[in-house]
Amino acid sequence: MVTLKDISKRIGVSATTISRVLNNDGTIAVSEETKRVIFETAYELGYISPRRRKQLGKTLRIGVADWKVIVNPEQDENLNALKFFSETAAPGQKIEYIRMAQGEVADVDGILAFGELTPGEISMLRKSTRYITFINGGMRNEDNDCIQVNLDLAWERALPYIADADSIGYIGGYFQGDGYIIGLKRNEYAVSLIKRLGKYCPSQIKTGDFTQAAGCRMMKEMIAQDDIPAALIIGSDIIAAGVFQALQEAGIASGKDVRLLIYQDIESTQLPAGQYAVLKAYPNILWKKTIQMLLEQLQGRTETITTVITPRLLIQD
Repeated sequence: MVTLKDISKRIGVSATTISRVLNNDGTIAVSEETKRVIFETAYELGYISPRRRKQLGKTLRIGVADWKVIVNPEQDENLNALKFFSETAAPGQKIEYIRMAQGEVADVDGILAFGELTPGEISMLRKSTRYITFINGGMRNEDNDCIQVNLDLAWERALPYIADADSIGYIGGYFQGDGYIIGLKRNEYAVSLIKRLGKYCPSQIKTGDFTQAAGCRMMKEMIAQDDIPAALIIGSDIIAAGVFQALQEAGIASGKDVRLLIYQDIESTQLPAGQYAVLKAYPNILWKKTIQMLLEQLQGRTETITTVITPRLLIQD
C-alpha cells in the first residue's frame, strides 16, 4: 500500500506537508504548483487516504450526462468504458454509473458531463450535485473541473495521412436533439480542412443519418456515380461500418483503392480488419483521468483543474 512517505520520496516534500495538502488544510503556506504536484503524484502512485479507505465500502452513484455525445440513447458505450477504467483509476471503489436524461434531477454523488451544455442544462445538473467534471464542453470555469480534447491539433496530426491524395471526400452524419445537433461542427470542420487542402468537390461530400445503413447508402451513391475520391474522411465509426460494407460489396479495398480516415468519438461498433486510420476523439487516458478528477472532488479537493488531452492517430494495417 502506498504511504505518504512514498510520495515524499518521489517529490521531496515532507510527509506532514503532503498530509495537510491532501486534507485541504487552508492554513498551510505552500505554492499552488506544489499542491498540484502533490495531488498528481498521490493519484499517480495510487495513494488511498484514510478518508478514502472509509469510502471504499460505499457505492458511489455517478451520473453520466452524455446526451450531446451519444446518438443512440440505448447504447451504453460511455457507461461500459467508464466501468472498465474504474477498475484501474479507482481500485477497490464501488461505483454505479447512471445515465441521466436531459433536464433530469438525479440522486447522485457526482456527475460526468459530456459535450457543450447550455447554462440552463448546467444549472439543472447542479441541482443534483455540486461535484461535476465537464468533458469537452468548450468551457472553463472556477467552479468545476474540465477536460478539453484538443481536436484541432489532433486533426493537424492526422492530415498527413490523406493530404497527398488527389481528391478528398467526406461522409458524415447528423442527429438533431432537443436544442442541439450532433455532428454539425464535425462535418463543417472536416469540409473546411478539405477546402484548405484544395481538394473540395461538392459531389464528394455526403451527409445522412448516424446509422450503418446511411453510411452504406452514401458510399454506394459515390460508387454508382463513379465519383469515389482517393481519400475519404468518415464522421463516425457506425457510418464507417456502412462504408466498409459498400466497399466490400463493390470489391474496393480500403487503403489500396481508397484511403479512409475515420473520426471516432464513442466506440459504437467493431470495425473490420483493413488498412485505415482512426482519429479517436476519446482516448483511453481520457476515461481514466475523468474518473480520477471526479473522485478527487468527492474526496475534498477544492481547487479546480482543467486538463487538455490531444488524441493520437491510430493507423490500422
